[in-house]
Amino acid sequence: MTGPPARPQARRAAFRRGLRQRSPLVLAAAAALLVPALLGVQSFFVSGAWSMVPLQSWMRNSTDDYMYVSWSVAAIKRDPPTLPTAVLLGGSSGRESTADDASLAAAVRGAGGPRIAAYNLSSRMQRFAQSWAIIDNLPDAPTTVLIGVNLGRFTTSPASNYNQVVGRELLLKSDSLRAFVVRESGQHAHSYTILPGIFSALATYLKEHARDLEARGRLQAPPYRQHIFDRRRALSVAEKRALVRTWLTHYYPAFRRLMTFHVELLDALVARARERGLDVVIVELPYNRDLVGDAFDEALAMYRGPTQAIARRHGATYLDFNDKVTIPNADFRDLSHLRAAGRSLWQAQLARELARLYATGVLRGAGP
Repeated sequence: MTGPPARPQARRAAFRRGLRQRSPLVLAAAAALLVPALLGVQSFFVSGAWSMVPLQSWMRNSTDDYMYVSWSVAAIKRDPPTLPTAVLLGGSSGRESTADDASLAAAVRGAGGPRIAAYNLSSRMQRFAQSWAIIDNLPDAPTTVLIGVNLGRFTTSPASNYNQVVGRELLLKSDSLRAFVVRESGQHAHSYTILPGIFSALATYLKEHARDLEARGRLQAPPYRQHIFDRRRALSVAEKRALVRTWLTHYYPAFRRLMTFHVELLDALVARARERGLDVVIVELPYNRDLVGDAFDEALAMYRGPTQAIARRHGATYLDFNDKVTIPNADFRDLSHLRAAGRSLWQAQLARELARLYATGVLRGAGP
């Protein structure tokens, strides 16, 4: 004969006593159960399985390019393209430089190149370490990685690069990146998982959608919008010139101080891509030469020399076609982000360059 059911108060008291439990055996048993659960959470993301849930369901906001890139790499990993693949990596300048993936692939085909799968996996302030993590999760050849470079990519802090080891800001795991960071800095020697990045992303996801949950009882998933700046006005000539002065005054010193760090990181990144058997093109991203003039020439020369040497050393291709395509100041929102008319020009030239590289056999996958 069973007794009466426990009262809710009694059940809550028992639960609280369990939380205060200090017995080594109980704590060890709890840890033994927790570790597989946490590893299961990581495996869900690292394997690419989470891309089975539609992208829109994961978006924290419509401009969440970190989540877009993380999810897209997971989807490519889970279901690799059957076509030769070309992936553009870079910061927000790279993100704004192409219209969309389908039109870039069509432009390559229209310029005489092969049918390809094209992906723009650039994201705001994308560090070279984040590009490294992407590269380590791409499918095998024939895959071409276009590593976009500009002044901004040589100004990020070492710490912000090293944080990618634990999955910040991209939910991607790279053992080779971790080995490089440990070897170069001694940091993250015991960071074996990307759980910190995963939990940070999930926490910000809930924070972003808390209002939706409160108001509607459900999440309002926004669609991804690649071109963040299209709804913002273009800066005036005076405002753009002020940005030139600001960069020279505030960012140039950091650029000079961090040059060696970024050159070494880029060198190791290209070496890793080539070790994986991927084709590499280092491509200069667009910048507003019409307005900037020669103000940045000294800084550009500082990184372009070593970058070209990296390409030669690893059998990669260095590509700068900014002098081939005339993009007027009016087609830039600022100094490096293209508006619609400008990206149409830049993407068309990129497609012609890729078609040429495929046709000459520099890039693999053109077929017979």
